[in-house]
Amino acid sequence: MTMPPSHLPYAVFSGALGDAASGAWYPARAEVSNGFITLWVGSSTGWAQYFSVPAAEVTVKSAAQRITLTVRGQSYPILADPHAVGRALRYNALGVAAHVLDRPILGAGADVGQGLNQVAAAGSFHIGGGPEFLTAARFSGAQVSRLGYGAIAAIGCGGGLAVVILTLVITVIVLNL
Repeated sequence: MTMPPSHLPYAVFSGALGDAASGAWYPARAEVSNGFITLWVGSSTGWAQYFSVPAAEVTVKSAAQRITLTVRGQSYPILADPHAVGRALRYNALGVAAHVLDRPILGAGADVGQGLNQVAAAGSFHIGGGPEFLTAARFSGAQVSRLGYGAIAAIGCGGGLAVVILTLVITVIVLNL
């Protein structure tokens, strides 16, 4: 009996690679093709291939809008929208200023801005091919893990709820002493 030819998946994730030394971001393109994962990074002189290795040699971790490729101990974080980081920092600063100045309307605006920034980053992740890349990498043999916005929000809400419950329990214990 003959088996049909296997078709290995193909997908691309486009974003920007962060350089920890300079703090700069460079256009990046991670490809899954024919069982290999290849990372291309753009510069002023053109595109350079950082690596091309069998998918089984790559660990792919994804959280929110980021995909991090780890090859031979070296990590390559790729953000779908690197500008979202700067926007988040500005909204955080605005929220702190609103709290210090006791301006709840300004604080609410900062919260709305943070939410919209998260939605924009999630949209960039999908437009950049994030979900397809993760699926193709997994089927090609890479070790893949994903922590999406839903899980991150659940962790944040769960942590907040735990603080409220713990505060309530401690208050009841102290008042009953």
